[in-house]
Amino acid sequence: MLSAENLSSIESQGRRLAEAARRDPERMVPQYPDWTLGDLASHTASIHARTVLICRDVPLERISAPRLPNGVDPIDWCEETLVEMIEALSAADPMTPSWAFGPNQVLGFWETRMLIETGVHRWDAEQAFGDAEPLDVHVAEAGLDEYGDLWHRPLGKVQTLTVAALDVGRSWTYGEGKPEASLDGVASEIYMRLNSRPSTVVLPDDWAAAVDAQPRPPKR
Repeated sequence: MLSAENLSSIESQGRRLAEAARRDPERMVPQYPDWTLGDLASHTASIHARTVLICRDVPLERISAPRLPNGVDPIDWCEETLVEMIEALSAADPMTPSWAFGPNQVLGFWETRMLIETGVHRWDAEQAFGDAEPLDVHVAEAGLDEYGDLWHRPLGKVQTLTVAALDVGRSWTYGEGKPEASLDGVASEIYMRLNSRPSTVVLPDDWAAAVDAQPRPPKR
């Protein structure tokens, strides 16, 4: 059984994403200039649907994410796959070996990844209307925990950086050896900047260039 707190957050963030998308499915998403809110809902549903398959089939190698079925409304699909994913994650044994990104090759990885994925895309959806609230603190903290394992290496050669989230009383160091730079702020603002989204946090120049150069997800 996975964390009830995380599953509750995934459900609430997913519902808010769908609610925002229903407000105007054709509205463009600032973070993804080629996407509408309907595209964002479809993308999120696709990732959720893959998580359902992973929990059900427990693959040991990468599997593709399903695409929007023909004739299905993307926001309906987003709502349906959210319910299916919560049920699948609720029944999963987090220690069961499975394919996953990074070193944590167990089903429990997908609880954390879906917490972050859903929470960030909820922000993206609401930001399309200019009224996004900060990331849920559990989403931001989980994202900062995950960042060193998944997203630091693709940045290439950047200086070792320590970030301190003052609201949760924790810090993280990304890179090897003695930190060469540091910054502080609230967890949501730090994580959003590391994901090239609007934030009050100022990264070192090499980090800013590397973060902002990372590719966006492909359009689905």
